[in-house]
Amino acid sequence: MSTNPYAPPKSDVELEEQDVSESVPEVVRKQIKHAWAAGLVSAAVTLLVTLLAMSGITIMSFSAWELIDVALILGLTYGIYRKSRACALMMLVYFLISKALLFQQDVKGRGIAMSLIFGYCYVQGVRGTFAYHKHIREALTRRPESLGP
Repeated sequence: MSTNPYAPPKSDVELEEQDVSESVPEVVRKQIKHAWAAGLVSAAVTLLVTLLAMSGITIMSFSAWELIDVALILGLTYGIYRKSRACALMMLVYFLISKALLFQQDVKGRGIAMSLIFGYCYVQGVRGTFAYHKHIREALTRRPESLGP
């Protein structure tokens, strides 16, 4: 006898998340892509302003400490790229708090239009990551039932 009687049975009903992720709607993928792209732009702008502030140009209250800000934004952006709901939510909350603090310092209200665009992208990122995981969960639970007994 060539087969091991103690080996577990093999089945073709297992479905990997990677296989299911290919069927995620394009709208959801774009929401996530726009969020991480906004995160990259935000990190780049923050880095540029921080480097200018470090070189001696006075820009609001920016200093070398904003490099921590850049690292945090990049970390959360990578999480959004990896479709993390927690990172998308934290990025949105962090963005809202940082904008509230910046607008508190600068009462003139410059940059409101850009803030609304970035805020919209981050909200869409939250929606996209939650929709992505909902789609994956439904596809994984629905798949074995469709194969029958």
